[in-house]
Amino acid sequence: MAPRSQAVDALVDLIGWSGRPRYIQDWTVTEKLLGLVLPQDYKELLDTVPVGKYAGTVLLTPPTTAGEQGDLLALFREAMLRLTDGRRHPYRAYPELPGLIPWAKFSHPMGGQLFWRADRDDPDLWPVVAWGADGSWEEYDVGVAQFLTAVVDGALPGSVVSRKAGAPAYRTFQDLPGAPNNTGG
Repeated sequence: MAPRSQAVDALVDLIGWSGRPRYIQDWTVTEKLLGLVLPQDYKELLDTVPVGKYAGTVLLTPPTTAGEQGDLLALFREAMLRLTDGRRHPYRAYPELPGLIPWAKFSHPMGGQLFWRADRDDPDLWPVVAWGADGSWEEYDVGVAQFLTAVVDGALPGSVVSRKAGAPAYRTFQDLPGAPNNTGG
């Protein structure tokens, strides 16, 4: 496995994860379905840390279901339908470029979504866009790993996404016998 970025290493250290994910993605399949290369830190993170909840707020699930390859747009079909529902939104939905591609959702009942504002340029420079259930939007000029680090640290500016009080830094949903029980404290 290639070395990870400093941003992914910092997040992994912050959440205290030392295990391995049960499923490793075939990124070629997902990227072929999208017709775009995805940000490297997202792929590195999901190749290192399994499905889980960050700061009691962000549910990060890879484009895989029970080990079968899927694609992000299908996984987040409801969010993509809401973006193209005929209402006026400040962002367009992929496949229009620049357009939003979802990569995570909020885990609390009121919900919300996290996207990249994708274009054909360098995917490692795509900003993160948060869409709150109340219809508010915020854009962050950081990648996935830096965004999640700021959420876990409680240092993310804005009001759409914040750490849930008392929540662990990270909780895995990986159901693997003998899997480390790290909740990241």
